[in-house]
Amino acid sequence: MNFKTIDTPDKLLDAAFGRARKSAALVKKQKTNFYTIKGKEITKIDVSAEFLIEKLSGIVQEFPSVNKLPPFYEDLFTFIVDINVLKKSLSSISSVSKVIKNIRREKIVFLKELPFEKDSIKKVKKTSNEYFGRVSSLVKSLKNDIDVYNTAIKKLKELPSIKTSEEVYLIAGLPNVGKSTLLSKITDSKPKIAAYPFTTKGLNVGIFFKKYSPIQVIDTPGLLDRPLGERNRIELKAISAFQHLKGTIIFVVDPSQELKEQKNLLIELKKLFSDKGFIIVINKTDLINKEKMDLVLKEFSGQYVVIEGNELNNLKEELLK
Repeated sequence: MNFKTIDTPDKLLDAAFGRARKSAALVKKQKTNFYTIKGKEITKIDVSAEFLIEKLSGIVQEFPSVNKLPPFYEDLFTFIVDINVLKKSLSSISSVSKVIKNIRREKIVFLKELPFEKDSIKKVKKTSNEYFGRVSSLVKSLKNDIDVYNTAIKKLKELPSIKTSEEVYLIAGLPNVGKSTLLSKITDSKPKIAAYPFTTKGLNVGIFFKKYSPIQVIDTPGLLDRPLGERNRIELKAISAFQHLKGTIIFVVDPSQELKEQKNLLIELKKLFSDKGFIIVINKTDLINKEKMDLVLKEFSGQYVVIEGNELNNLKEELLK
């Protein structure tokens, strides 16, 4: 996700006023000192205001409308970030931008119409100081709103880059059944691993190519590896978001672990993702004997089963068919 953060109020003001001073220094000398000073102050006001308006209003305009996002990302947005608080902060930022625009117009019009008379230069300086004082106060008042926005953006930028309209394979199974190893075997590139906001262990996202088309494969450690009753609110909502993705669940079974627990998790996931297909991968088969293998196959009879293990690459071959 490509979102821009915004500088702190102090940095915004330093940048705006710095530009203003540089631009004012380029103003040509006029016939009288009064008109030279007036021209410089008008330039300072205009340049600094334009910079602040562009920065503040730009952030608001570039932020996407949540209800226009694909359902997958809309769900992630709504539980990773407090949308109502964020909208309130964006509204405050937008309001300050509009106020600065009005102040700029008011002060510049006043200065342009100000004739030369006694104390005119003092009036120019006073008007300019009023502008800079008012604008400084307004921008500094946005400190909390900018903090809210930047905190939200930091979380949103960590969201996985997933093409929600395309086919996805989700890898599931108990911890330590070999999901990450399996992901590395079937993807053509090193999976991207990142700690997204809804799982401390991170999502592993990779792709493989089927007839030159990229197919997404996602390992979801911390999400699809234990019963729903053991999950917290954030995890449940994250799982809900994954329901929007179309594709297949690759359920990995470790025959050396308790089979009943794995079978129960599979039953739960089938209820949860009733619209998706399932592939059962019996992994680490090189570590068990034939008797154990027969027992495992009997436990998962009637399922779409693929046998995997050391020096085997049956799952990828199956996916490429």
